[in-house]
Amino acid sequence: MNKIGVGYASVTDLEKKYVMDALDSQRLSQGKYVAQFEKKFAGMHGCKYGVMNNSGTNALHIAFEALKEVDEWNENTEVLVPAITFIATSNAVIHSGLKVKFVDVDPITYNMNPDEIEKHITINTKCIVPVHTFGMPCDMEKITAIAKKYNLRIVEDCAESHFAKIGDRTIGSYSDISAFSTYVAHTITTGVGGISCTNDVHLAEIMRSLVAHGRACTCEVCIASDGKNVCPKRMQTELDRRFTFERLGFSYRVGEIEGALGLAQIERKDEIMNARHMIADKFTELLSVVEDKIQLPREPKGIQHTYMMYPLLLKQNSGLIRKDFISFLESKNIETRPMLPLLNQPIYRKLFGSGLENEYPVAKYINNNGFYIGCHHGMSNEDVEYIAKHIITFVNR
Repeated sequence: MNKIGVGYASVTDLEKKYVMDALDSQRLSQGKYVAQFEKKFAGMHGCKYGVMNNSGTNALHIAFEALKEVDEWNENTEVLVPAITFIATSNAVIHSGLKVKFVDVDPITYNMNPDEIEKHITINTKCIVPVHTFGMPCDMEKITAIAKKYNLRIVEDCAESHFAKIGDRTIGSYSDISAFSTYVAHTITTGVGGISCTNDVHLAEIMRSLVAHGRACTCEVCIASDGKNVCPKRMQTELDRRFTFERLGFSYRVGEIEGALGLAQIERKDEIMNARHMIADKFTELLSVVEDKIQLPREPKGIQHTYMMYPLLLKQNSGLIRKDFISFLESKNIETRPMLPLLNQPIYRKLFGSGLENEYPVAKYINNNGFYIGCHHGMSNEDVEYIAKHIITFVNR
């Protein structure tokens, strides 16, 4: 059989229709589709403004750069990041010229452990970055309380958690800026892309400027201009504001094709999300018979997990060896991936020292004993049953 992968991107007639409309309009640079995607996606996450860009990593980068400008952060400014996350989270901090400080994670949710945060806060700490890992929302009540106590900014990394909820509140709305990835295989995909969301118009305008080389022209009218509607501010200065640059920016823009894909995907949100939850529920039902040896993802009361993937953690004294386990599954054409090991990466050992991982025992255990499998809308019940059968076979053999 074909390999059952951990990711999936579906393109239906709706995506094709919008992309063809963008192509037929002869406008490939950002316009109405990007503007509509920004507005709708941000609104779905409790934010007024969205700034689309070319990756989730750069969605984080411009968030840090905007806060750095507004709050006058310097090279001594510390940003707290969980010890389990995709490397893009901490890389974005480093690329912004700021200092990363790691916080160990919760052994059940795999998210930043709020009880571990305060011991890492110093006079130079200015920001917390909760990452909603694998689609599981962080304990934002505790994290926001800590941020308020120490007057810290919050940047939510929501790359893996589109539309996740805590009660009736959507993630992305708890922070000064939230950053999402729309790369292939994410819940909502635009092929390549990301989006930064905020309720602060000033931060939104700075991020729009940063995405486009630092230009002065940042209002929504210019971004969505179709050539007929010209922004009245454009020629208010001696030089066209589109070619006036106020800061050192970047080339992080996307075009109408990405916007068109994203808008169609948003319209299919419920279809995509319902399918992922059904797959996750099926996995949990089937694998409950081996839950004494493998930790399964569970949704706490009032939490809506989005299951971008299905993480599995070998329990202590299970007698299972991860290397043998994943080799067995891969031999059965079941793709597996490690659970976002960070502190043991070669580049981080070089930057922070080889002993860093030992300071974070929960993260270290996950690095050595965790992996994930696919949990997406491209999987059938037969796929789930096939994967579950082989997981159970390995555990019981």
